[in-house]
Amino acid sequence: MDLMVSLGIWLFVMTLFLVDTEITLRFVGRYADPHLRLGWWTALLLVPWVTLLLSPLRTWAAAGLALAVAWGLVRHAAAYRALRRRLPGAPEGVVERVRALAREFGVRQLPEILYDPSDRMEPAAVGLFRPALVLTPSALDLPEQDFRAVVAHELAHALRRDPLRLWAGGITGAVLGWHPLIRRACRLFTLEVEMAADWQAAAWAGDRRAYALALGRWGLRRHGDHGSPVGAAFATAPAHLLPRLHYLLDPTAAAPHLRPPLGLRDPGPGRRGSGAARWAHLALAAAYTALSAVMTRVF
Repeated sequence: MDLMVSLGIWLFVMTLFLVDTEITLRFVGRYADPHLRLGWWTALLLVPWVTLLLSPLRTWAAAGLALAVAWGLVRHAAAYRALRRRLPGAPEGVVERVRALAREFGVRQLPEILYDPSDRMEPAAVGLFRPALVLTPSALDLPEQDFRAVVAHELAHALRRDPLRLWAGGITGAVLGWHPLIRRACRLFTLEVEMAADWQAAAWAGDRRAYALALGRWGLRRHGDHGSPVGAAFATAPAHLLPRLHYLLDPTAAAPHLRPPLGLRDPGPGRRGSGAARWAHLALAAAYTALSAVMTRVF
């Protein structure tokens, strides 16, 4: 089969998949927990790769993916080594303070804790496979309630392996981000990673409103490098901060970044259970993967 025809089929099927899946999510997932919605965005980023690797474009797709992964790992390793050379381990008093909070949260295994004495970074979880926490003088000087929020959020990122999730999403964005719907899916995948960490951290902190206020205060006072290139920071881009705050302050409301298209009426939480949010993306992924394979064979 001509490679241009194969590319055209892939573009057609993937555009249908991306539109269909996101519209479905806007109806069945508006009131679902963030970790359930994260599964949808993961499918939106995985299915394009799966269909490419099963198509006549597989050689080019595999080569592009391998090069992107290799380059991404090299860049990450270089940035992480530079970070580790620059940042010492946290003082013992800081480690004990964080350990006490982790024990309160029910976290048994504490990640390594690094310290940025220059106060240039954001509190963050860094490292792909064994995430470490980065704390700063500004974070340590926060009121205790705000410090609890920072530690809870970064512990959630570290235990959920979110730096690896964000890195993998970045690889997809770098290679396939020329497709506007995939680029949008990468952006919303990042938002859902943060919202899922907020969900866990607010449960640990015990006061969702206090956690949201701490997040908002930190977002207003952000400074320096605005995060780490090798991890997940507490306060992300302002465009992501507002929906996070909205959702934290009213967790029973619909996700603010998912509205029914074309002004259609919101079905409400009682009209769509979370059951469909748990499995419908898997059915859509399987159906469109099969459709792509069939169309590739027919044409």
